[in-house]
Amino acid sequence: MAFNTIKMIIPCQCLLGEGPYFSRTYNCLFWVDILSNVLYRFDWTQQTVQTFQMPEPICWLMETQDQQFIAGFESAIYYLDNQTLQRTSLHCQLNEPEGNRFNDAKADRNGNLFFGTMDKLEQQSSGSLYRLGNGNSLQKVDTNYVISNGPAISKNGRTLYSTESSSKTIYQFDLDERGRITNKRVFVKFENGMGYPDGMTVDSEDHLWVAAWDGFGVYRFTPLGEQIQFIELPVPRITSVTFVGESLEYLAVTSAKVGLDEDTLKKYEYSGSVFILKPNVHGVSETPVVI
Repeated sequence: MAFNTIKMIIPCQCLLGEGPYFSRTYNCLFWVDILSNVLYRFDWTQQTVQTFQMPEPICWLMETQDQQFIAGFESAIYYLDNQTLQRTSLHCQLNEPEGNRFNDAKADRNGNLFFGTMDKLEQQSSGSLYRLGNGNSLQKVDTNYVISNGPAISKNGRTLYSTESSSKTIYQFDLDERGRITNKRVFVKFENGMGYPDGMTVDSEDHLWVAAWDGFGVYRFTPLGEQIQFIELPVPRITSVTFVGESLEYLAVTSAKVGLDEDTLKKYEYSGSVFILKPNVHGVSETPVVI
């Protein structure tokens, strides 16, 4: 089977590769292996990979408006030194249930940080969606997630997408300039055989790209929820997506090998890799977080 859209495979063998983020400041792609406590940095110019062992699970990394890195760990947000990646505490008080951890995150077009939490056992709807930024205190803005994923922001910044993976449902909210979300409704519900919706991003045509856990690829939906494209990949557990490159012309896709037995791993040997695709559409620049 030909996978013509794949331009590069980074064979990092992540247990749970997640959180791809492209820094145009440093021209680097970052991603994490949550279950191995590792942060990866791929230099887009040099085509080299560096790994950084972290003291606990790291779930995502982003930049702030003053070009500092911030990262969500298992239960708190930290600044990371731009060179050494050493941690300085930023926000530690979530009052989440003991069995929860951070999961996915994204900044809206005004620099508000949205991030979700999840039940580590993937059983209880104890996860939530939070907002932080622009000088405002942390606020819980949505609840009842077993696994909070996504989120993603429309090109014009007026719509937020948020996934509840266990129910195979992507929700849509109206989003205002202050980061307030209203009018929650179902955007897309994955059908049997599609896998589970995971990480997401929006392209320059305002279409939504969705990673499909146990779905062997990435889906593309119009703003009205119509599926118009599927890019198949040679591994089952696709976890997240982001656009990369000088003009954001490539799509970086993370994957996982956790939970796959030996026979499955032999069959899908690239599980846990990062795939660089050429989808023939460009991305939208990420907005730095305004703390």
